Amino acid sequence: MKKIPILPFALILFAFTSFTQQEKSISEIQYPYKFKYEGNPLVSHISSTDPDVNVWDEVVWMYCSQDHPKQPGDKGVYDHMDGYHAFSSTDLIHWTDHGEVIHSRDLGWGIPGWMWAPAAAQRDGKYYLYYPHRGDSTKNWPIGVAVADNPAGPFKDTGKPIEGIIGMDPKVFIDDDGTAYLYCNRAQIAKLKPNMIEIAETPRKIDYAPQFVLDNPILRLGEGPYMHKYNGLYYYSYSMPKNPEHQAFYSVGKSPYGPFEWKGAFAPAVPNAQDHHSIVEIKGEWYYFYHINTPEDELKALGWDGSRRIACFERLYYNEDGTIKVIEHTSE
Repeated sequence: MKKIPILPFALILFAFTSFTQQEKSISEIQYPYKFKYEGNPLVSHISSTDPDVNVWDEVVWMYCSQDHPKQPGDKGVYDHMDGYHAFSSTDLIHWTDHGEVIHSRDLGWGIPGWMWAPAAAQRDGKYYLYYPHRGDSTKNWPIGVAVADNPAGPFKDTGKPIEGIIGMDPKVFIDDDGTAYLYCNRAQIAKLKPNMIEIAETPRKIDYAPQFVLDNPILRLGEGPYMHKYNGLYYYSYSMPKNPEHQAFYSVGKSPYGPFEWKGAFAPAVPNAQDHHSIVEIKGEWYYFYHINTPEDELKALGWDGSRRIACFERLYYNEDGTIKVIEHTSE
C-alpha cells in the first residue's frame, strides 16, 4: 500500500493578507478591475471559486465560478453558484478581473443558478468555456459549451449541452499532437471532435488507481479531475474533500486514457473548502492553483451566509523521479 505523507498541522493553517478589497461592494466594482497579488489569497474582492488556469500566448488566464450567499429555502450552500469571471496576468503579480463572461441567464437551457466548476480551452483563435449546469431539477449535470473570439469574453453558449456525456467538473486537456480530451468527475474521458463542442467517441472509464483506493471513501476520486503533462508523462489528479489530512491525489501514466499508476497525496486538506486545483507551467516554472474558504470572521463581517471560496496559488516542484513534492500552503 502506498504510504501517504503526513503533514504537520501547521501547514494547513493560513495567514491571510488584508481583506480590504472584500469591503468593496461588488456593485461598486468597475470592470476591468485591476489588482495586485501581495500574498495568498490571490483574489478576495469577490468569490473566485474552482480556478481553471491556462497559459495562452504567455498570458495566464484563470476562469472561476462564483459563490453567492444562501437564500431561504436553499438545500445547500452552492444552490446559487452562477456567473463565471475571467482573470489574466502576464507576471503573476499584476492581475485584471475582466468581469463576468457568462451567466445562466445567457443560456437557452437549464435552470437559474447551478453553474459549478468550469474549464477552458483554446483552438485556432477561438476560446471555449465548458461548464456543468443543471438542466432541470434532477441531479444530472449536462456539460455546456460557450465560445468566444477573445479569452476575456463575452462567451456565447452553443444552445445545448454536449450530447453523450454528463458530469460535474469538466476538464479539457489538449495533447501535443492537438488532440483534445474531455474529462469529468465520473472518472471518464472522451476525445473531442475538432469543433470542440462534440465528443468523438463513447466516454471511457479511467483506470486511475488500484482497488484499495477505489474502495476507500477518503482516497478515491471525489471531484475536480485534472490532467497535465510533464516530461512526456500524463498526470491525472483529483480532489477528495472528505479526507481530513490530504485532498489532492494523483496518478501517472503513458497515455491520456491511462492506465495510471497511483502515487498518493500531494497537497494538504483545505479547511472548510475543497482543493479543486489546476497545475500549469508558466515561463518554465510549475504552479498549483486552488481555492480556500474566506475565514469565518470575515464572512460574518460581510454578512455572508454560506461558502465564499477564493483562489490562491503556490509553486509546485517535482522530484528527480517525476513524482510531485508535497505542496505547502502559504500566505506568500
